[in-house]
Amino acid sequence: MKRLAATLLVCALGLPSRPAGAWEPETTQAGLAEQAALASRLHKRLVTLGFTGGLFEQLTIPPADAPQLLAALKLLSPTHGSVPDARGRQVALAWLAAGAALADVPSAHGANHFYDPQTRRGWEAPERGVLSGASDKVREAIGRAALPDRGMPAPDWITAKQNPFNLDSFLSQYAKAVSAKTPGERSRHMAAALVAAGAMLHVLGDLGAPSRVRGDEESHLEPMGAGPDDLGSRFERIAALAHGRLGVPAASRVITRPRLRDFFTGATKDGDGLADVIARSYFSPSTLPRPARVGADTRPTLARPQPALPPRLNLMAASRDDGTTLRDASGTCLARYKVDHGLLSFFLDDECMLEQIAAILPEVAAYEAGLLDFLLRGDLTIAIGDGVTVSGKGLGAGAVEVLVEDDRGVRTSLGTAQVAGGRTSGELIRAGLPGGGARVVAVFRGADAAGEPIVAVGAMPLSR
Repeated sequence: MKRLAATLLVCALGLPSRPAGAWEPETTQAGLAEQAALASRLHKRLVTLGFTGGLFEQLTIPPADAPQLLAALKLLSPTHGSVPDARGRQVALAWLAAGAALADVPSAHGANHFYDPQTRRGWEAPERGVLSGASDKVREAIGRAALPDRGMPAPDWITAKQNPFNLDSFLSQYAKAVSAKTPGERSRHMAAALVAAGAMLHVLGDLGAPSRVRGDEESHLEPMGAGPDDLGSRFERIAALAHGRLGVPAASRVITRPRLRDFFTGATKDGDGLADVIARSYFSPSTLPRPARVGADTRPTLARPQPALPPRLNLMAASRDDGTTLRDASGTCLARYKVDHGLLSFFLDDECMLEQIAAILPEVAAYEAGLLDFLLRGDLTIAIGDGVTVSGKGLGAGAVEVLVEDDRGVRTSLGTAQVAGGRTSGELIRAGLPGGGARVVAVFRGADAAGEPIVAVGAMPLSR
């Protein structure tokens, strides 16, 4: 393990980073988005809507339709599988991963991927006194990075108008991926919806890094390599080196929550959003227990109430040269601690962080899979008899449209209707039976019964 830690350090010297950057976008973030997609209902939903290849359906955004997006994608490495071909075409899963890789472009957007549930604040630039021990080169690099003094809290950034990949962007493109007239238009809109979804997964996934949820901005300004501007989080760098993209572990399960914000942070003191769970379960480099003199009643001071220390520390084992390990109930390393000349101190080494990353990544993927399912949660039921009847459950006020698709894949509206609030289920619209066609589809855009924005969809083949 020590040899692995040394190898990681050597490899880190050759990789670029950005102050306040996220889990590495093209590796860790893309891998997390892919694992979330595999655990979610995305494949089935794509097939239902006519994208028969599901996650591997070829979707095209013509370069002339979105020049800025395609230009940004060309900045990514083609070897990572998220760069479309010259026609703007790649599979659905790759578009989702592309969104995950683009969420902090431009780099200033990365400051909006922090949330401390204790203070309910996002990124705050460290005070000058905190950086007083940094070298002149590090301070110069921080100055060149032009980091904002404050960032928007991550749960707010998801719905902010300033965010080009916000919730409304996803919902708008997702609805058009059902209602647009031609297959080409629907392909373009679905690809754009997946880009927005991937970017939202990225913002949520960033809250799996302990420093991002414990007010530890200082840990994102560590010198990482030989380059003068190579600053970042050692924890996040190690995750990229150890797991890459293909080695990101599968989701441990699929987390379900009734509201979008609940995936990020719960409303109660002991919330169960990702930020809450990580903040109370792990230390970060600058929020470790403070050093303490060994005495009859040695009680190190904690920066946060949790994680809590055990009633008794093994000070005898801590007196060894390598110290000893503090572990949680599942056996994961939380920190190392040692006694040297009567002073008890805590630290995180690469091996300890590797254990934490191995435990955290499957949980992050589980939350991301749940968020993806939440975005796709709306289902409409279509019944065909004397006419076409569309019904739904768990819906509030909004508008519904029913369309027929012909043998060429062209969709034509059969009718629209406004849906009043105060109802959660039942018939939404009734339309006349089309004279021909291959499929009937329906789309609802409005709110669910909890008042959360939603796009609900349904499809039904027409018998021949």
